[in-house]
Amino acid sequence: MGKREGLVYLVVALWVVLGALGVFKDTSLSELSVYFGSLTAYVGIYVWSETKKPSIKSSVFKKGPTSRREAMIYIVTLLWALAGGFTMWYKQNLNEVTVYFVSLSGFVTSWILGEVYKPEDEVNKNISRK
Repeated sequence: MGKREGLVYLVVALWVVLGALGVFKDTSLSELSVYFGSLTAYVGIYVWSETKKPSIKSSVFKKGPTSRREAMIYIVTLLWALAGGFTMWYKQNLNEVTVYFVSLSGFVTSWILGEVYKPEDEVNKNISRK
Protein backbone atom coordinates (compact mmCIF):
# COMPACT_ATOMS: atom_id res chain seq x y z
CA MET A 1 0.00 0.00 0.00
CA GLY A 2 1.33 3.43 -0.95
CA LYS A 3 1.56 6.50 1.27
CA ARG A 4 -1.41 8.27 -0.32
CA GLU A 5 -3.62 5.21 -0.21
CA GLY A 6 -2.77 4.51 3.43
CA LEU A 7 -3.65 8.06 4.47
CA VAL A 8 -6.93 7.99 2.56
CA TYR A 9 -7.96 4.70 4.22
CA LEU A 10 -7.08 6.10 7.64
CA VAL A 11 -9.04 9.31 7.10
CA VAL A 12 -12.10 7.45 5.81
CA ALA A 13 -11.95 5.16 8.87
CA LEU A 14 -11.69 8.21 11.14
CA TRP A 15 -14.67 9.81 9.40
CA VAL A 16 -16.73 6.68 10.07
CA VAL A 17 -15.66 6.38 13.71
CA LEU A 18 -15.97 10.09 14.50
CA GLY A 19 -19.23 10.28 12.57
CA ALA A 20 -20.64 7.46 14.69
CA LEU A 21 -19.40 9.20 17.84
CA GLY A 22 -21.00 12.44 16.67
CA VAL A 23 -24.35 10.75 16.09
CA PHE A 24 -24.08 8.94 19.45
CA LYS A 25 -23.32 12.23 21.24
CA ASP A 26 -26.06 14.17 19.37
CA THR A 27 -23.64 16.37 17.46
CA SER A 28 -25.26 18.50 14.78
CA LEU A 29 -24.69 16.97 11.34
CA SER A 30 -23.90 20.39 9.90
CA GLU A 31 -21.21 20.92 12.58
CA LEU A 32 -19.88 17.44 11.88
CA SER A 33 -19.76 18.08 8.12
CA VAL A 34 -17.85 21.33 8.52
CA TYR A 35 -15.49 19.64 10.99
CA PHE A 36 -14.73 16.89 8.46
CA GLY A 37 -14.13 19.55 5.83
CA SER A 38 -11.47 21.15 8.02
CA LEU A 39 -9.15 18.20 7.37
CA THR A 40 -9.75 18.18 3.62
CA ALA A 41 -7.20 20.89 2.77
CA TYR A 42 -4.45 19.09 4.69
CA VAL A 43 -5.15 15.69 3.14
CA GLY A 44 -5.70 17.11 -0.33
CA ILE A 45 -2.40 18.99 -0.34
CA TYR A 46 -0.54 15.94 0.97
CA VAL A 47 -2.06 13.64 -1.66
CA TRP A 48 -1.26 16.18 -4.38
CA SER A 49 2.31 16.62 -3.13
CA GLU A 50 2.97 12.88 -3.08
CA THR A 51 1.57 12.69 -6.62
CA LYS A 52 3.58 15.66 -7.89
CA LYS A 53 6.87 14.68 -6.25
CA PRO A 54 6.82 11.39 -4.34
CA SER A 55 9.08 11.41 -1.31
CA ILE A 56 11.99 8.99 -1.49
CA LYS A 57 12.01 8.39 2.25
CA SER A 58 10.17 5.49 3.82
CA SER A 59 6.72 5.57 5.33
CA VAL A 60 6.22 6.41 9.00
CA PHE A 61 5.11 2.79 9.40
CA LYS A 62 8.34 1.31 8.01
CA LYS A 63 11.99 1.32 9.07
CA GLY A 64 14.25 3.97 7.64
CA PRO A 65 14.23 7.74 7.41
CA THR A 66 10.70 9.12 7.53
CA SER A 67 9.26 11.63 5.10
CA ARG A 68 8.71 14.97 6.89
CA ARG A 69 5.59 15.59 4.82
CA GLU A 70 4.12 12.28 5.85
CA ALA A 71 5.03 12.76 9.50
CA MET A 72 3.38 16.21 9.47
CA ILE A 73 0.14 14.98 7.91
CA TYR A 74 -0.15 12.15 10.45
CA ILE A 75 0.52 14.54 13.35
CA VAL A 76 -2.15 16.94 12.08
CA THR A 77 -4.61 14.07 11.48
CA LEU A 78 -4.03 12.67 14.97
CA LEU A 79 -4.50 16.09 16.59
CA TRP A 80 -7.60 16.69 14.46
CA ALA A 81 -9.13 13.36 15.49
CA LEU A 82 -8.31 13.76 19.18
CA ALA A 83 -9.57 17.34 19.38
CA GLY A 84 -12.77 16.50 17.55
CA GLY A 85 -13.35 13.29 19.50
CA PHE A 86 -12.93 15.00 22.88
CA THR A 87 -15.07 17.92 21.75
CA MET A 88 -17.91 15.59 20.75
CA TRP A 89 -17.49 13.40 23.84
CA TYR A 90 -17.80 16.37 26.18
CA LYS A 91 -20.55 17.93 24.01
CA GLN A 92 -18.69 21.15 23.33
CA ASN A 93 -18.97 23.41 20.29
CA LEU A 94 -17.43 21.54 17.35
CA ASN A 95 -17.41 24.69 15.22
CA GLU A 96 -14.73 26.21 17.47
CA VAL A 97 -12.41 23.23 16.86
CA THR A 98 -13.15 23.47 13.15
CA VAL A 99 -12.18 27.14 13.02
CA TYR A 100 -8.97 26.30 14.88
CA PHE A 101 -7.93 23.69 12.30
CA VAL A 102 -8.99 25.79 9.33
CA SER A 103 -6.93 28.70 10.65
CA LEU A 104 -3.82 26.51 10.70
CA SER A 105 -4.37 25.03 7.24
CA GLY A 106 -2.64 27.85 5.34
CA PHE A 107 0.50 27.50 7.42
CA VAL A 108 0.78 23.72 7.33
CA THR A 109 -0.25 23.29 3.70
CA SER A 110 2.25 25.98 2.63
CA TRP A 111 4.99 24.08 4.43
CA ILE A 112 3.98 20.82 2.71
CA LEU A 113 3.99 22.58 -0.67
CA GLY A 114 7.41 24.03 0.12
CA GLU A 115 8.69 20.52 0.77
CA VAL A 116 7.55 19.57 -2.75
CA TYR A 117 9.41 22.38 -4.48
CA LYS A 118 12.47 22.76 -2.27
CA PRO A 119 12.83 20.23 0.57
CA GLU A 120 14.51 21.32 3.80
CA ASP A 121 17.37 18.89 3.13
CA GLU A 122 18.17 20.85 -0.02
CA VAL A 123 17.78 24.22 1.70
CA ASN A 124 20.07 23.14 4.57
CA LYS A 125 22.79 22.04 2.12
CA ASN A 126 22.88 25.54 0.63
CA ILE A 127 23.28 27.32 3.98
CA SER A 128 26.91 28.13 4.70
CA ARG A 129 28.05 27.03 8.14
CA LYS A 130 30.69 29.06 9.93
